[in-house]
Amino acid sequence: MARPPQSTSTSFADEIDDAVLQELYAWVDQIALSRPKKNLTRDFSDGVLVAELIANYFPKLVELHNYPPATGTKLKMENWNVLNRKVFKKLHFELADDVIKQVVNCKPFVIERVLLMLRTKIDTIMWEKHKQQNEQPEADQYKQETTPRASQAKKDVQETQPKAIRGALPRPSPLGTVPPGYVPKIQLEEKIQECLSRDETIQILEAKVRRLEHLLHLKDIRINDLQTRVDTIRPTGLR
Repeated sequence: MARPPQSTSTSFADEIDDAVLQELYAWVDQIALSRPKKNLTRDFSDGVLVAELIANYFPKLVELHNYPPATGTKLKMENWNVLNRKVFKKLHFELADDVIKQVVNCKPFVIERVLLMLRTKIDTIMWEKHKQQNEQPEADQYKQETTPRASQAKKDVQETQPKAIRGALPRPSPLGTVPPGYVPKIQLEEKIQECLSRDETIQILEAKVRRLEHLLHLKDIRINDLQTRVDTIRPTGLR
């Protein structure tokens, strides 16, 4: 994929840092599309490859038959307008008409900025989806762990107390004195609640620790992936 010629404008088509471009090209290269990717500006101008790229991540979101290959400006614009209306809005962004016209007319660096924005949206959605998938089992596990522990904690507290304070309140002696070892029921309930609250706090902290460990693991995977790309992928712009 050839690097577009330099631009001297100060608009959406401003030149992009070369390192960012090379990473973008590598990202595009790893996705199998219906035609060779030789020149990003020209090859993506009709919107077809953009539709295929999105379908690679979200197959149900894109109906590829809605985007026929085009060489004329009118049909290219129609493809992009359909993308704007049916796909981009669901990804929570929308391209302005003047940006679409610049893409269709192959203005340098415009499609790169569109793809960079698209990649950010895709990464965000994929991350949120991944996070939800990991948090749900964690929440179910927390519920399973804390409910038995809470019941057991209450049972343990009750079993360690004298029978007199686990059952009905003993009747006062005729002289109005309190039996030895007697604890008011309200104080017992406060202690039980305190134990349960501490147990719940411990479980929440343990869940947070597991979550942080998972995030660190994902970060390490991302770093290793980027390092592998740097070591093994020949930059597209230098082909």
